[in-house]
Amino acid sequence: MAFVFIILFLFSTFSAFASEHFSDHETYCLKNEEQACLVLLNQQINVTPLYSRAWFKLVSYKLDYYYDKREFIKLELTAKPLFDIENKPDVFDMQLNYYYSKTLAYFGKKEQARQYAQKAISKLEKIYHIFEDPMRMVEIANLEYVFGDRQKAYQLLLLAENKFGKRGDPIFHLELHTNKGHIFFTWQNYERAAKFYKLALDWIKDTEHDAKKVIAYSNLARTYQLMNKHELALEHYRHTEELLLEQKNPRLLAVILIRTAEVYEQLNEPEKVAQFIERINYADLSSGYQETFKRLSGFTSSKLKNL
Repeated sequence: MAFVFIILFLFSTFSAFASEHFSDHETYCLKNEEQACLVLLNQQINVTPLYSRAWFKLVSYKLDYYYDKREFIKLELTAKPLFDIENKPDVFDMQLNYYYSKTLAYFGKKEQARQYAQKAISKLEKIYHIFEDPMRMVEIANLEYVFGDRQKAYQLLLLAENKFGKRGDPIFHLELHTNKGHIFFTWQNYERAAKFYKLALDWIKDTEHDAKKVIAYSNLARTYQLMNKHELALEHYRHTEELLLEQKNPRLLAVILIRTAEVYEQLNEPEKVAQFIERINYADLSSGYQETFKRLSGFTSSKLKNL
C-alpha cells in the first residue's frame, strides 16, 4: 500500500501516506479472502521457483504488507538480504530501495534513507521512460516529495493528471490527489490540501480497498483538525477507527484514538478525552506520540479534578 510520506506520520500527522500501487498486496489478497494475507503470501512464496518473476512479485507484496502494517523491524529483516541477490528485475530493485528508504527513515537514519530513495528515483525514471506508466510518474513525484524537490513533485503530478486524468482507475486517482494533498499540507495550505484529500477519498471510498480508505479518511481528518473544523475531523476519524477495528491494526488505531482525543481537548471536553485515552494501549504508541499521550492524560486529570 502506501507510498507517501512516512516522515510526517511518525513525527506529526497521518498525512504522509498514500498507497503502494506498484506492489499492492491488498489487491492480491482480496482475490483470496479466505486466507490471512501474510499466511497466503508465505505459502505462495515457498512453493514458487526461487528468483523467478513470480517469486519476486510475491516478495514485493510481502514487503508492502509489512510497510502497510508498520512492521518496520520485520520489513528491515526481510529487505536487507534481498540486496545480495544479483540480477534482480528493475521493478523489484526499485521497490526494494523504496521500502528500505522508508524503513531507514522510520529509524531516524535520514541521510541513509535519502541515498536509497535516490536509487529508487533513478530506477523509476528509467522505467517510466520505457513504459510511460502513469503510476510510475506518481511514484517519482512521491519520492521527490519526500526526499527531493516538492515543486518538481507537484509539476510531475500535474503532468500525470493532464496525460492520464481521464482514466477511471480509483487507485491512480487516490495516489494522484493524495500526493497533491501532501504537498499543500507541507506548505501549510490546508484548504487546498483538504480539497485534494477529499478528491482522493471520493475516488476510493466505494471500493473494497479498506486499507486505502483508512489512508484517505485519516488524511482528511487530520487536515480538518488543523483547520479547527472539529465536527468534520471527528466524523472522519470515526470512519477511520471503524475500519481499523475491522482490520485489527492496533498501532494505527492508537494514533487515531490519540488524534481524536486531541480534537476533544480543543473542544475542552475532558470526559471525552478521557474516554479515548483510556482505550489506548501505551505499548502500541511510537515514541513520537508518547509525550502527547502524557499531556492528554494530565489534561484530563487536572480538568476532571476541578469538576
